[in-house]
Amino acid sequence: MPHLTPTRVSLVAARSSSTDPSLPNRRYADLSERPDSRAREPQQALARLPTSSILRSLFLGAFFSSPVLFTPGFALLNKISTSQSRILDPDKNPILRAIVKPLIYDQFCAGTNQAEIQAKVAQIRALGFSGVVLCYGKEIEIPKGSQPDACVSDAVAPVDEELEWWRRGNLETLDMLSDGDYLGIKLSGAGTRITSSLLHECPPPPAFISAMDTIVQKAITRNCRIWIDSEQQMLQPAIDSWTITLMRKHNRAPDGTAVIYNTLQAYLKASRQKLAHQLQLAHQEGWTLAIKLVRGAYISNDIRSRIWDTKGQTDDCYNGIVRDLLRGDIGGVPANDRFPRLQLFLAGHNPDSVSRASHLIQELQGQGRLRTMPEFGQLQGMADPLGCQLVQHGEDAVRERKGEIKEGGTGMGMEVPRVYKCLTWGSVRECMQYLVRRAVENQGATGAVKDAMPALAGELRRRIGDVMMGRRSWRGGGV
Repeated sequence: MPHLTPTRVSLVAARSSSTDPSLPNRRYADLSERPDSRAREPQQALARLPTSSILRSLFLGAFFSSPVLFTPGFALLNKISTSQSRILDPDKNPILRAIVKPLIYDQFCAGTNQAEIQAKVAQIRALGFSGVVLCYGKEIEIPKGSQPDACVSDAVAPVDEELEWWRRGNLETLDMLSDGDYLGIKLSGAGTRITSSLLHECPPPPAFISAMDTIVQKAITRNCRIWIDSEQQMLQPAIDSWTITLMRKHNRAPDGTAVIYNTLQAYLKASRQKLAHQLQLAHQEGWTLAIKLVRGAYISNDIRSRIWDTKGQTDDCYNGIVRDLLRGDIGGVPANDRFPRLQLFLAGHNPDSVSRASHLIQELQGQGRLRTMPEFGQLQGMADPLGCQLVQHGEDAVRERKGEIKEGGTGMGMEVPRVYKCLTWGSVRECMQYLVRRAVENQGATGAVKDAMPALAGELRRRIGDVMMGRRSWRGGGV
């Protein structure tokens, strides 16, 4: 297996005879330190964003925070995502496409073809992000109360064109990724037959195993990683089972790097028990558990009794899992040097959670007790200022340490988390269910959306002023 890019960035310089015992405690600057620079940090972060992104963010912020606009607008989006009518198909109705694509699709998605996607990814890398997570948008959403057919074996099933389309789509996605990037996969995108197998908790069909092996081998060749996305709870038990099988097979590199990541949803009451179970399996069987931690995105059509009653409970669960994984302290799992090998990706848009995590990383690094260096990521079009602020802090930390080395510091190893942007690609029609979930998430985070709007408006006014004063040219560029 080719060596996978580590989930961290290291800067190691030659040691010097001069030592400063305080230096290790400053390896990573978290979002809460250096109060003298707090006032300029949001402006520095927003300065990275293209003007087109700021304009769309302001428009969508007004949309999500206004019940008068959101209620009918969301109803229309939801109708488009489920309708079979050509009139409501944005891929076939040019008028509808002209509305949905520039205002909503372009804010949250990567593009409909390779040229659009490559341009968007290049813009993200230019902002300073370490890389991207690219997902093919095709998926199947099961309406409440429906019962797809039971499992169908390969022996009696016709050629599965949906599975083949999904396989090719993921292989094409890998062709657009670079070293160290992620491929995001939704198993339901493999078609109705695979979705039926997931729903009835059947073993993966041989045709699916073959398709997945092809995808994994290409990811390894391109030095990329794969995360298996979470889906509706009626599908999730089988998704977890199939993903554990993939991790058991592919996450055995001697250096502890992982190819396959499973997704853990913190808004589920059973998330901590599920995590402990997977850690125990990894420890007993000798493979690396790789987790993408999210809050959850299916609250509007999932089994409500399995979800925490309040947002505060979800926040506590998410923050507690982050704390315990970074410390290597999960109940029922061996601790200290016997803690299972772990890779962690923290996906989220909550500034408080990100600040808590970054502060704890700094603290545990200074004590030499950090169990794993996590990576951070946000969805394209959501919490863009937060992602840019993480990038800014990482760059500041590297710059600060380089200055210390020049001044005779120890040059001890410094590590900062990588920061990624997650993007979905596909036709506008294929991405509609994804866009509906983003609308639900943004409307549910109305407070955070409103809080971000003054800074975005201020940045736009600053740019307009700079143009009028001749200090910059007007470019609408955009992520």
